[in-house]
Amino acid sequence: MAEFLYRGLEDGTNCIMQYVGEDSKIVIPDNKYVSVLFDDLFKGHKEVTEVIIPEGVREIGGFVFDGCDKLTHINLPSTLESMWQYAFTRCGLTEITIPGKVHTIISYAFNQCKDLTTVHISEGTKKIMAWAFQDCTALRDVYVPASVEEISESAFRGCENVTVHRI
Repeated sequence: MAEFLYRGLEDGTNCIMQYVGEDSKIVIPDNKYVSVLFDDLFKGHKEVTEVIIPEGVREIGGFVFDGCDKLTHINLPSTLESMWQYAFTRCGLTEITIPGKVHTIISYAFNQCKDLTTVHISEGTKKIMAWAFQDCTALRDVYVPASVEEISESAFRGCENVTVHRI
């Protein structure tokens, strides 16, 4: 059974500071007004295969899913605005859809996601920074909307077979 440690924020929402448990499917409660998933929250939890994040979450901290190599399914809420460096590093995702409120996909957000093959970026995102998808060696297809104004030439370093599709 999942247990979370919360910290109240000034805006009346909560930050999840710590997770204790061994569940493979994690459902973050939608009745706790969670807006932030704090750094290292699920780091190293190799048993995690799926995470359901409720609407209202605006920020995913650094290294939150680091080493969750069995994590193959995650829903990112439309309210998500930012992901810190290394948020998804070394996790097992094969496909991801990034909501449009995430205006910038920052450096190393998806570093070394060796199983990631497909990325869908939603309308509203503006930038893909250098090394955002570094060493995602299985990455083949990235679907980029017209709103993306800047893609660093190093955004896909180490992704030898990637094709960026403008949609």
